[in-house]
Amino acid sequence: MQIGKYPEAMYRVSLKAIIQNSDSHVLVVKEKGSAWSLPGGGLDHGESIDAALRRELYEETLITDSFTSQLIGADSFYVENKKRWQLWLVYRIALPRNFTYGVGADADVVTFIDPEALNASPHRSERLVCKWSKKNRLHGFTSVP
Repeated sequence: MQIGKYPEAMYRVSLKAIIQNSDSHVLVVKEKGSAWSLPGGGLDHGESIDAALRRELYEETLITDSFTSQLIGADSFYVENKKRWQLWLVYRIALPRNFTYGVGADADVVTFIDPEALNASPHRSERLVCKWSKKNRLHGFTSVP
């Protein structure tokens, strides 16, 4: 697929956060009428992964609490409507028990949902929420007690 000068090399890198509660529900966001997705977004040039995760979580979920992160995997895919490749780097996020969240400037809705409800979705981002939630649970990890 010829998309530009470097079709096989150029990706938009997006950092995504898995935040699960003790019920294995996952924190998800909707932006601009889109489907559910994991919170997160683009890594800016020169930005550290830690800084990007903190910025994106604040912009979408208003999370300001300290957290730890661990890379658990990646997905790459072509985004037809944007005519570009996307690389998701997925991080499990561990937050304090009493962390707070809300709807940030870059989100319309933020909530915890049962990811199994998205398993058969026609939307890639929703199926990826389900996929990464399952992978996270396989490791016996919940982010929020």
